[in-house]
Amino acid sequence: MKMATMFSNWRRLMLLGLVLALPPQLAQAQEWGAVKYFKYNIENVTVTPASAGWTVRVIFSVTNPTLGGTWNIKNDLPFTSAGASLTLDIGWDAASDFTNTGSANAALSPLTALGSAAASPVQVRSLQGAAGAATACDLDPVQCPGVTSTTNRFWVQKTVTPVAFMSVVKTGRVAIEGKPVCNGIAGYTCPTAVPPFAVVPVTSATANFAFTSTQSLAAMIPDPRRAIVDINKCHQCHDGKQHGDVIVPKLTLHGSNRTENLSLCVACHNPNQTDVPYRYQTAGTTADPRIAGPEVPIDFKVMVHSIHSGGFRVKPYVVVGFGSSVNDFSDVRYPRELRKSCPDCHIDANGKGTYELPIKATLGTTVNTQSTYLVPPGASRSINVDPFDDVRMTPTAATCSACHDRSEFLNHMVATGGASFSTTQANIGTTVKEKCANCHGPGKEKDVRKMHEIGHD
Repeated sequence: MKMATMFSNWRRLMLLGLVLALPPQLAQAQEWGAVKYFKYNIENVTVTPASAGWTVRVIFSVTNPTLGGTWNIKNDLPFTSAGASLTLDIGWDAASDFTNTGSANAALSPLTALGSAAASPVQVRSLQGAAGAATACDLDPVQCPGVTSTTNRFWVQKTVTPVAFMSVVKTGRVAIEGKPVCNGIAGYTCPTAVPPFAVVPVTSATANFAFTSTQSLAAMIPDPRRAIVDINKCHQCHDGKQHGDVIVPKLTLHGSNRTENLSLCVACHNPNQTDVPYRYQTAGTTADPRIAGPEVPIDFKVMVHSIHSGGFRVKPYVVVGFGSSVNDFSDVRYPRELRKSCPDCHIDANGKGTYELPIKATLGTTVNTQSTYLVPPGASRSINVDPFDDVRMTPTAATCSACHDRSEFLNHMVATGGASFSTTQANIGTTVKEKCANCHGPGKEKDVRKMHEIGHD
């Protein structure tokens, strides 16, 4: 395949961010040159036990690294002009894989509305602007402990009720994501002085915190999860520069709201999450019939491997996204030899790579939420948000089958590797135990590094 064609597919892949978040006619131009004037900062997280769950408060700011100072998100034009957005996300887990169990509702009762998801982070949207959800710390400094200055610092809080899934919820992650617009930036000439303004894809900010039994006015903790991939490696392709005859966009997705922070990506793209919220019966309509297909996992490890191996897979990886948009990645071609490219994204140091077995993940990847979503028009959909009865793939099989999806490979994973593509989480690690590392682990006859010829020219 010609280089130009390969990178045309990469361009198509990155445009998914706009497809999932905005109708095409509303997609706004991106002004990457203005990013240097904005930085999101999570300055403190407090946690207070509530009657049901915890109240999580996030104190944050948006600074100007180029000119100095701090933006006033209530009054300054980049945040008050049309097209701007700023959102708080709160997700949780047991210091391993994110589950966000209970984010839809603590009773885990079914959802009916199109677009409602079981395992997404809890959000507070529209923090910016005079009527925005965030409150200025200057109005009552006692509400903002742990900051050196209250000037142009803001706080927002949300009571969440995490539900334990397989183990006690211990930690959470908060994020500030969204986009100012290119309007009113001192020292910078924006493409237009009238709407629609170009959006500024500011890198999302994340912080980890601990759920505590008593109030904590300083709940932030170091990230308890291991680093698996290095976004700086991703930038080797996703750099916004010319490759062949096209420009490969940077990593900003979902309408330029979630940008270049993998710690945010995994909070939503977790093992409990599929694309079922946007699927429905299409018989008798002009909608794409693929919308009525089986739900597809959007677990990060499955999704990213499936996308990058689009041309290698037998079965197309088709995700139904925002607005029931259909995103088929079967024509994506990785611009290098795929087999040897694990270190292109994964951390690989001192002869040990995070792509090697055994995989540290403990949760299986949901392939069927047991939802009833293909119903006649007018009938009630029922999206099952209880992860305990989800049909799952075991963790290693979920990862490897994202590329190796031929039937002979799947059969080998089950017969020899002890994997399952149809089990529940309660069985994983108990009655269902993967033993793939026995043959494919480091130093074994068929270890991953050897079979993928990593380190070989």
